[in-house]
Amino acid sequence: ASGMAVGGVAYKLGLTGPAIPVMLNCAASLVTVQQAVAGLREGAVDLALVGGVNAVLSPGLTTEMAALGMLSMQGRCKTFDAAADGFVRGEGCGMVVLKRLADAEADGDPIWAVIRGAAVNQNGAAAGPTLPYGPAQERVIEAALLQAGVQPSDVDYLEAHGTGSELGDPIEVQSAAAVYGRARDGDRPLLIGSVKTNIGHLESAAGVAALIKVALAMRHGLIPKHLHFRDPNPHLDWDRLPVRVVSEAMNWPSTQERQPLAGVSAFGISGANAHVIMEGYGSPSGDSLAPEGAPLPVIVTVPDAAAALPQPGDGLSARGTRLLPLSGKSAASLRNLVGRYLAWLDEREPSLASDEAASGMLADMAWTAGTGRSHFDHRAAVTFEDSGSLREGLQALAAADEESEPVTPVTPVKVAFAYAGQGNRWIGMCEALYASEPVVREVLDRCEVVLNETRGASLLDTMFGQSGSRENLGDPTWERPAVYALECALTALWSSVGVQPGVVFGHGIGVLAAARTAGVLGLEDGLRLAMTLDDPGAMSDEIALDAPSLMLVDTLSGRTVAPEDAQDVTYWRQRAADEPKTIENCAEMLAAEGVDAVVEVVPDAALETMLAGTRSDASAPVVLSSLGWSPDCDARPMSISSGGFVKAVAGAYEVGLSVSFAGLFAGETRRRVMLPDYPFERRRHWI
Repeated sequence: ASGMAVGGVAYKLGLTGPAIPVMLNCAASLVTVQQAVAGLREGAVDLALVGGVNAVLSPGLTTEMAALGMLSMQGRCKTFDAAADGFVRGEGCGMVVLKRLADAEADGDPIWAVIRGAAVNQNGAAAGPTLPYGPAQERVIEAALLQAGVQPSDVDYLEAHGTGSELGDPIEVQSAAAVYGRARDGDRPLLIGSVKTNIGHLESAAGVAALIKVALAMRHGLIPKHLHFRDPNPHLDWDRLPVRVVSEAMNWPSTQERQPLAGVSAFGISGANAHVIMEGYGSPSGDSLAPEGAPLPVIVTVPDAAAALPQPGDGLSARGTRLLPLSGKSAASLRNLVGRYLAWLDEREPSLASDEAASGMLADMAWTAGTGRSHFDHRAAVTFEDSGSLREGLQALAAADEESEPVTPVTPVKVAFAYAGQGNRWIGMCEALYASEPVVREVLDRCEVVLNETRGASLLDTMFGQSGSRENLGDPTWERPAVYALECALTALWSSVGVQPGVVFGHGIGVLAAARTAGVLGLEDGLRLAMTLDDPGAMSDEIALDAPSLMLVDTLSGRTVAPEDAQDVTYWRQRAADEPKTIENCAEMLAAEGVDAVVEVVPDAALETMLAGTRSDASAPVVLSSLGWSPDCDARPMSISSGGFVKAVAGAYEVGLSVSFAGLFAGETRRRVMLPDYPFERRRHWI
């Protein structure tokens, strides 16, 4: 059964490395930790999921344990106490993720603690196969210390196996004292405790439960109270032993010159002994809810980028709008997740008092939610500027009527990009995105170089309406390259978030941007063509053209552009110069090809006209505006804010498109933080 259990986990998670069940009773999960540590050190694996689970599903084993006198008749695990008469069976599951420390640091993982050493041995020919054996316990502790390179006297705390046994407890304390008491100062006794007094004996999961307890104690700088310890076990000479039971919660002993150190023990009834040496990581913090990963630069690559993307040191401004993606496998789970994020905000309210701290924390939250979570079919997205707008967005979702929940969306399978022609320009177009998005800046800077070389004037000054610019966007010779450059920049921005088309079309100058996306021509060649439409003979021989790499639709005919037309400069001059009044012919092609999502690269009323009446409401494609603009808007939002694109990505996510959220953080340095757990919908299965 255990073999099928670990195989099932590997199947569900798609893991292809070794999946090994360990059958060593109460020592099982800590022995598994030792095996994983060995595998990581040898390079056999790069990441290990380690743990144990215990469920009491039938009375048979409990009856047997009671008959053997292993269970407490008082219903309490009183480890190290004179009244100890056994343990209480506990249920639970514990899992930890183990990686080599250097890899975890390089990957920006939140690190709770470090395993310095781990050892396993067997009692051998001792007093009996099921009895604890002190010399073997001493040897396993010594082996773990040797591997860790740690002096016994430096270890602050021992998380004992501690089953509350009249025989086992004294043997364990004496064995620990024999090793950890060497060269130990009298005023620094070894602190000991056992999680079994808190949660019972988790048997096969007991070792990992102890490991997790120590990691939490180190992180918070606080050792929990060892319960039910009133009268010390009389079989031990406590006054002479260099140990002290943590009978009250206490701060971890001050260790300014080093990190906290602890040992964790687990002994199996089969004679197996396991011991792990743990070390704290980072600074203990009582008010910190969880560790954070190391800050790492967000690297985003864009196809056909001519050079490395601009970085924050190149004058990029901070992004003002963030996106929190939320998803669940049902509408109920999604609503519950919204509530958990509201609680997450409440817990961190004191940390959000500073605008600077809040900005970083919320950006890390959005980064982790986007790149570190699975994304299911029921989706919602909240765009926000600060904690207040985030809270408002979450509260609006929480208050939504359950009956208004949309059905599970069908993930779009074919996306089309639509490119507008002339008449779609405004002063300040793309300025906010140029200021904050390295992908947009890379494209527009390349266009700027071409315009400076050919005309001796600045395209960017013209687009942004900079004072001193001699050119006017109302002039077609400047409007065309400006619209073309904007559309190419937005296409690259969509690509950076993982949204790419299978079909492209456009009208007017937009056909050149569509051709650029389809791989017919390069960015610079398309820009030169846009500048010379009024001169049929200009640069015709210098423009390199290829066959389309994806479906490129001719707006006038409603048919796919033939390879011979795609490689004819004259064809593109004619199409780019035409401004058809309607482009309905293209809609029939989209319907025939099964296009179910259309990205409006630049706002264009002609697109709405094209789609109107061509399909029933149920089958009409989803339309997403790259700039968050709709026909009823009074102004172009991008003239003052870069948030329109983030809202467009939120819309793409909600309708089911696969989004690469790293693109929304290109050029930034972000860290992984702890977020709310997934709200599983629990069902009871009573036997």
